[in-house]
Amino acid sequence: MFAQTKDYDVALTPFSTLVNDEFSPVYFKNGIVFCSNKKNNSLITYKDDGKKLLNIFYVAKKSNTRWGSADLLANELTTNYNEGPGSFTTTGDTFYYCRNTSIREQFKDNPEANKLGIFSAEFINGQWTNIKAFPYNNPSYSMVTPAITQDGKRLYFASDMPGGYGEADLYYCDWIDNAWGKPVNMGPAINTAKNESYPFANKTGKLFFASDGLEGFGGKDLFYTQEINGNWIHPIHLDGDINSPADDFGLVTDEDFRNGYFSSNRRKTDDIYSFTASPVQFPVCDTMVKNTYCFLFYDEFQTKNDTVPAIYEWDFGNGIKKYGPEVKYCFPGQGQYEVKLNLLDKIKRDSIHSQTTYNFEIKDINQVYIESPDAGIVNESITFDGLKTNLPDFRISDYVWNFGEGFILRGPMATKVFGKKGEYTIQLGLLGDKDTLGNYAKICSCKKITIYDDFRELAMHNSKEIIDLDEFHAIDTQKQAQKKSGIQSNPKKNSEARDGLNSYAVRIYLMNDLSELLKQKIVINLYGTNATSIEMKDNGFDSESSQVLNNFISVLKGNPDLKLEIAVHSGDKGSSGSNLGITAKEALDLNSYFITHGINAAAIHCKGYGESCPADENNKGENALNKRIEFIFSSNNN
Repeated sequence: MFAQTKDYDVALTPFSTLVNDEFSPVYFKNGIVFCSNKKNNSLITYKDDGKKLLNIFYVAKKSNTRWGSADLLANELTTNYNEGPGSFTTTGDTFYYCRNTSIREQFKDNPEANKLGIFSAEFINGQWTNIKAFPYNNPSYSMVTPAITQDGKRLYFASDMPGGYGEADLYYCDWIDNAWGKPVNMGPAINTAKNESYPFANKTGKLFFASDGLEGFGGKDLFYTQEINGNWIHPIHLDGDINSPADDFGLVTDEDFRNGYFSSNRRKTDDIYSFTASPVQFPVCDTMVKNTYCFLFYDEFQTKNDTVPAIYEWDFGNGIKKYGPEVKYCFPGQGQYEVKLNLLDKIKRDSIHSQTTYNFEIKDINQVYIESPDAGIVNESITFDGLKTNLPDFRISDYVWNFGEGFILRGPMATKVFGKKGEYTIQLGLLGDKDTLGNYAKICSCKKITIYDDFRELAMHNSKEIIDLDEFHAIDTQKQAQKKSGIQSNPKKNSEARDGLNSYAVRIYLMNDLSELLKQKIVINLYGTNATSIEMKDNGFDSESSQVLNNFISVLKGNPDLKLEIAVHSGDKGSSGSNLGITAKEALDLNSYFITHGINAAAIHCKGYGESCPADENNKGENALNKRIEFIFSSNNN
């Protein structure tokens, strides 16, 4: 563990004053929009408990150090009541903002009766117009501090509506079928008995907000959370110089939390501060050790001279059984497990000679852990998850990631798109509690990931051929014969004997992202069938080939969590002429066959590679078939 003395460079913005309140900045055009009670030269007819009215102002940034003057954002958004804070859509042409729900004269002497609500306005022909009230505004309670997400499909806000957990809770509405759905309370993981408000959602999916009910430095403090697998993680407190014993709220930041603005009353009035994250350094990052959930099971009492006519059946629960004196099995994760070994009568099969039960526990290694694929594809997003970190004595205050561009705050989960094929090193650093000098405890780990050009390259790195998975079955003479002569058989003899047909060997692969149960289902349905070759012809497939394809179709229909990649290869690399066009056509024929037989287009992808991908040079003999079709099963949940 190491230490760091400074987290953020914080500075008061020049348009903040000691006289008025300025708060809740949001990005707009080349500057920021914020709320203020500074005089706007309009006729004021409404007072809120003696406080000055709030209006919406805009200030342009002229350079890194210079700002323009702060002026009203728009006269058409200004009333004789309170306006703001607000939030813009990514395009900047729709504005969601807070306002008193009524601007009629009758409320000027009874401000408590005039609740706050959310309104929207559109920027059309140089003016903000088409002002609409949010459908869930209510005269009995307030809805404030709206924040629209980057994609415009979710609106966060705070409200004291009945049924919440505290004085003001955070809610959201989703845009569904061209309308806003009903408000959803974010739940007790976020909301407390006091106040949560001022949400801001950045591009990476993190939600920043202010709370005076969560443990912090005092007053309102800033936190962030993130929705992962439908659940909100426990709020993470923003340490450093951003939070203080005063009220800190209304934060906005860029995607990587390198720069941004926030509000604070640490000078007794509400002011807007800018912040820049100081570079985080981890002098040492240990190489992560992958948690092992896969084991080899064998009967320690078995000997080579064992003459008991029995079948070894290993029962792993959840309907998964494997057969043989030695089997491999991968558990889903850490936990308590029970495995049963049954010795079955080889003739009757269901008669048990003996039974042994093994109970054991799998524990994760104590380390910073990066959960992610070991490989990916160029220009496709990959998710990295740090929530499986196992450090019982380390209290995590923040997660920072390094994808080769320096450590940046991205929360417990981060996504990255790699633009080039190659090997990359990913680092995850954790910040812990501060010591008496204000220095963070720090710990870091790293892992390597390989990026390939396409899915087929990835599959060859990250899959296993089905013939290597026959431990799901009892291994006897018949199965051994099938293993040697079935799926690996050379199709050349068939192609020579049948004129007009183009014969391809069948190769079947299972990606590592498949569960053991799905692997078992595929093996049981395909292993030992006559899936040795496919004969292609101008008008489709012969009857035997159609039956082979129907076996694959049956597997896909019975397991909606599967998807299938089909790669067609024509021959040896360097052979005369190019067969890319031929294999492309045959890949299209295969794709059409699957879709016309009821397979969803999203679950199937076929591609012809011509002669560009010869068989793996490590596979010699009959298994090294260049003229082949590879059927690659993977999970449809990615």
